Amino acid sequence: MQTIHINVDDNKMDILLNIIKNLKEDVVESYTISSNTSDAFFDERKQRLTQLRDDVKSGKEPMYDFDTSTDSLIEELKA
Repeated sequence: MQTIHINVDDNKMDILLNIIKNLKEDVVESYTISSNTSDAFFDERKQRLTQLRDDVKSGKEPMYDFDTSTDSLIEELKA
């Protein structure tokens, strides 16, 4: 298998994607689209959000209860 990296202007991306999608089924195994804009903390945030999601699902981290929080805030503001 070979890998090709192609730099394409944003306004031409739809043309390239159209070409790829119209190739025979077994020509392109897979493709990914990435942007040149760099976000130094993207992977760190992604990892933290994934961990937080897993913790919420497992019950390790409690869900934020908006209704209870707003009720408490309203009572506090009334006082």
